[in-house]
Amino acid sequence: MAAIDLQKQVGQLFAVGFHGFTVSPELTTLIRDYHIGGIVVFARNIQDAAQLRALTLDLQKVAREAGHKQPLFIGIDQENGLVTRISPPMAAQVPGPMALGATHDPRIAYETGKATGETLSFYGLNMNYAPVCDINSEPLNPVIGVRSPGDDPDLVGRFACAAARGLREEKVVPSVKHFPGHGDTAVDSHYGLPVIPKSRDQLERCELIPFRRAVAEQVETVMTAHISLPKIDDKLPATLSPEALGILRNDMAYDGMVITDCLEMDGIRATIGSEQGSVLALKAGSDSIMLCHTFEVQVGSIKKVCEAVQSGEITASRLSDACRRVAAVKDKFLDWDTALRQHDLSELSALNSRVSAVSQEAYERSVTLVRDDAAALPLSKTSSIVCLFPGAGTPIGGAVDGEGLGRQGDYDATPYLNAIRLHNPTVVEIQYDETGLSAEQWKLVEAADSVIFTSMNARESPYQERLGHELPQHVRSLVAIALCNPYDFLEFPDVKTYIATYEPTIEAFSVAAGIMFGTLAPKGSLPVGPRTSAQPAATVTPFDSEKDLDAMVDVWTAALPTYALPSEGLRSLIAWHNAHHHVARVGAELAGFCLAYTNSHGDPNTAYIAAVAVHPKYQHRGIGTVLLAEIRAYFRSQFGFNRLKLSSSFPRFWPGVPRDLPESVQEFFIHRGFRLSPPGARSVDLYQDIRNFQAPEKYLTRAQESGFYFAPLQAEDYEACLVGQRRNFSDKPGWVEMYVKLQPSEHPSSVMTAFDSQGQQVGWTLMLGPSDVLDKIWAFPQICGAQTGLIGCVGVDAAYRKSGIGLALLCHAIEDMKKRGIEGVFVDWVALDGWYEKVGFEVWRSYRPGEI
Repeated sequence: MAAIDLQKQVGQLFAVGFHGFTVSPELTTLIRDYHIGGIVVFARNIQDAAQLRALTLDLQKVAREAGHKQPLFIGIDQENGLVTRISPPMAAQVPGPMALGATHDPRIAYETGKATGETLSFYGLNMNYAPVCDINSEPLNPVIGVRSPGDDPDLVGRFACAAARGLREEKVVPSVKHFPGHGDTAVDSHYGLPVIPKSRDQLERCELIPFRRAVAEQVETVMTAHISLPKIDDKLPATLSPEALGILRNDMAYDGMVITDCLEMDGIRATIGSEQGSVLALKAGSDSIMLCHTFEVQVGSIKKVCEAVQSGEITASRLSDACRRVAAVKDKFLDWDTALRQHDLSELSALNSRVSAVSQEAYERSVTLVRDDAAALPLSKTSSIVCLFPGAGTPIGGAVDGEGLGRQGDYDATPYLNAIRLHNPTVVEIQYDETGLSAEQWKLVEAADSVIFTSMNARESPYQERLGHELPQHVRSLVAIALCNPYDFLEFPDVKTYIATYEPTIEAFSVAAGIMFGTLAPKGSLPVGPRTSAQPAATVTPFDSEKDLDAMVDVWTAALPTYALPSEGLRSLIAWHNAHHHVARVGAELAGFCLAYTNSHGDPNTAYIAAVAVHPKYQHRGIGTVLLAEIRAYFRSQFGFNRLKLSSSFPRFWPGVPRDLPESVQEFFIHRGFRLSPPGARSVDLYQDIRNFQAPEKYLTRAQESGFYFAPLQAEDYEACLVGQRRNFSDKPGWVEMYVKLQPSEHPSSVMTAFDSQGQQVGWTLMLGPSDVLDKIWAFPQICGAQTGLIGCVGVDAAYRKSGIGLALLCHAIEDMKKRGIEGVFVDWVALDGWYEKVGFEVWRSYRPGEI
């Protein structure tokens, strides 16, 4: 490959930031000469609506003129709330992730995601580095905090995926971040490398849960985190680590586009270095390298990657995969007609009005009255009120301005004061800072009928925390408002009236003002902190056959009435040597179970979740979720398995999630990170009533004319049968094992055999009648009737395939079974489309296989 061609190919794997409001000469060079694939826009690049729209249009024009096959990704961190790059009046303010989490309604996250996508599209932006999948499990986290929907992994997954759906519907690429999870750290990776000393099991129980759900819902892009995970990789940060990204690429089987966070952040720049970091990130499995600041570093990184490709350090296949994934996302979301479209700025007012309506509902549903133990609310509209606002120096984290420059917040209190004065025009404002309150200010505070005390990330700001602890001893009535992180005084009971807005936006604060003065009812509830649940907790333990078997059968019968199995048959299917079942109890009562098996014949590294069921009276309480979490933890700890199949081997249950059950059952597994097969993929069980079966003559005649004949397997042919199975089907040890079990002298008429004209065995099929062998291995034939048999493991010798043997073999097997008084035939786990149907079989049930 010519150097210039390689440079352009590698350039597509880079997304760069720049300085200024127009396309600079340096940026033109990167687009024209290096064919960079994406641009990152920050607040520093935004002046007004006309300028931003012109900027994105000019960027695409430069790319088109430079011969780019596909438009540029033009991305932005429009997380909303605290991290809002396009702000009013250019765009309506939208609530951030934790405010949305406080609504506990994913529909609102979807609506705001859709509204955000519409705004970004209007300005020519086609990628959003959001939603956040981090879990704010560390209250003192300085970089995530309210950028996360909450501290519960399932809630975070629900809200992030809902927001991603909204963006996707507006043709804006979502990017969940920061994999494998940035929530449990007290270091901001803009300024250092956070260390999270968690084990794989701990990550699976918390950080990875939202990402697994997003991957299962086929999210298009994932952004990595600059964090150290010493128990996963003790040398490299996650962004650069094959082991950390291997969780995503290998265990989660993610084939979407992986984006690095900016490699000029100190977590990489000050340790590995941005240029070498670019090489390592691509080697580890990332597809898009982000560099947001320095032209020389951007060019140097592209050249460094080209050198690594030429030397073989980065393989051709790794480069090809990255280019393929970038191109696939562009194919799905971008086209030149859209990229070069000029929006009429007169449409902006109507757009912002629509978005404001969505946002207003969200804000009114989010702002939370955490407690009002002192019955201080509503405040009087005529009493004397002092409002305390924090001054300069409020901690906000490097992500807020996106520069990583360490600037602290400086919020003008006047808009907030105006929002309060709409209810009480005599409110007095005092701004406080590190010097504390003066004697005169204390007099005003002590004389006031009520004091409104606002704080912003007080647990990172000693002067705010100090004043918050002092005030309850000096005021008549205190209302505290956490303008950002709700943890400020969450666990300080002396603050008896406490409101959380989750972000320092005037839109959120205005709702808080309405709640304080009684014009709005509080509707939000905390998505973080201590919570009590009215639902009973389930205790999960390994299955005990002596104590649990009868109760497990009862739960199956109640939970799965359309799959009602005879109790004895179910007992024999449950009690296998390779079983690793778990049960869930509420109190002393068995409320649910998970049937799980290792592979008794094949890959020792494979395990199967064959069935999960919860008694109807205990459903919708999280018991199924707990069962799945514990069975996965069990296989991780006992066998080192990080991947489980949602199906079974032997014994044989469903090939996947039954489609005849409510669609919510499929969603249940997807939402817990199971990757189900595409909805249109074929995986079915078949059935045929054979009492009036007539074999199609054309199949019999073709086989006969070719010299083949058919007969039940006899004892003298048994060893040759096993040789044929091992020669042709050694990759299916369970299959071979079934033929081993069916010795003709013990199980006559269990195998139909095809012979060639020389008497050599060339085809086989099981043709089991109702028996202990059938009922102890296959779960569902007995549902179809007492006289139901099974055809399975249908195989033809490799040298004789496509000779017309298979269908004739089926016909002879069915005729034999019919003569034995068998009334129906079951065929399980069929992927072939239409083959069995040629001899009369019809679909009995269809399924979606899956794994996690």
